[in-house]
Amino acid sequence: RSMKKIAVSAAVLLLSAQGAVSWDRTFGSDLPEQAFFSLVTEDGGMLTCGVFIIDVSYSIVSSEGAGGVDCMLVRTDSEGNTLWEGDYYSGPWPDLAVAGIQSDDGCFVLAGVTTTMEEGQQNWIFKVADGGEVLWESSPGTDFDDWTYDMTMTSEGSFIIAGYVDSLSGEGPVISLLKIDGEGEELWSRQYGRYGTGMAEAVFERDDGHLMVCGNVEIQETGLSVPFLMSAGPGGDPDWFATFDSTEGNCYSLDMSAVNDGTIMLAGYVETAMGDYDVWIGRMTMNGEPAGEWSFGGEKDDMAFSTAPCPRGMVVAGSTDSDPAKRSDLLLMGVSPEGELLWSATHGGPGNEGAENIEPLPSGGFVVSGYTSSRGAGDTDIWVLEVDCSGEPAD
Repeated sequence: RSMKKIAVSAAVLLLSAQGAVSWDRTFGSDLPEQAFFSLVTEDGGMLTCGVFIIDVSYSIVSSEGAGGVDCMLVRTDSEGNTLWEGDYYSGPWPDLAVAGIQSDDGCFVLAGVTTTMEEGQQNWIFKVADGGEVLWESSPGTDFDDWTYDMTMTSEGSFIIAGYVDSLSGEGPVISLLKIDGEGEELWSRQYGRYGTGMAEAVFERDDGHLMVCGNVEIQETGLSVPFLMSAGPGGDPDWFATFDSTEGNCYSLDMSAVNDGTIMLAGYVETAMGDYDVWIGRMTMNGEPAGEWSFGGEKDDMAFSTAPCPRGMVVAGSTDSDPAKRSDLLLMGVSPEGELLWSATHGGPGNEGAENIEPLPSGGFVVSGYTSSRGAGDTDIWVLEVDCSGEPAD
């Protein structure tokens, strides 16, 4: 794999009355780009991770260089200055990172997927120094097609990767967890085919060392996808597995947050009777007991992709096509543990916007990462936006 420099568009930074940097920034070129997440770094800066499509026709040009879909990293300091940016790839097939962590040594560990003609679809874990140099990379997992959706660092400094393994039984994807050490070496790998076709979307470690995992499984009797929450021990053995089965259409949980009342809130989207999607919120106890589920939406598609805890419950980030959106707007919502909509906010222009990730800021508020086609360098660009606890742009 290798890294090369890429062009980054001009940024927009807003200065508050106190002189602190408030983020509203695009990164990109005349190629399509979008962000998957931004990490707030120890020095007050950010690492933003996304993808850009080098060849919009997806044709294979060369097996040696960049091409297709590549991973894009941009490192900025606390004043918003770009320190470095890079393109990380294995060849002309899709290479992307969807989760990342700043490790204790100040470097970054990224997790995602790489694809080759010879070996198919593999987990892709790599570590970069704070200057962008690749320190190591690995592809742990099975001999089948693997996919990573999330990663968390454990209290002992290892990493848990959550996603799915395809074709393990010949009947579709199954939930997968694997653990690697600080050098990318696999420690264990677990697949959960007993629960049927499904995939893990998010994972975190509890204070007691057990893992919380959410995602989606297909109910064999109905053929519907429903959200699940699973608790697993430090070695991956399941403690319990619980689903939300009350929806009448396909329902998908994509992220979760532990909230201050001791329960877990999940977010995603659910298919309505009209065939569109509404934001879906579910709540479950730490013992796997469902404690409510709710949906929110207009007459078109409304979806949540990421969550973050807040003092009054949870904030979700996604996209909406419903009025008053002109096309697709970035959507933010605050929801209490009782399912009360505390507030909602949309951000966008004449083009398409959406959020892929939301992270809390140490100073309060949140950083939201996604995409915009209303401004930037052209086509769709990465968009990083700072908002306050009501979803409005930070002053």
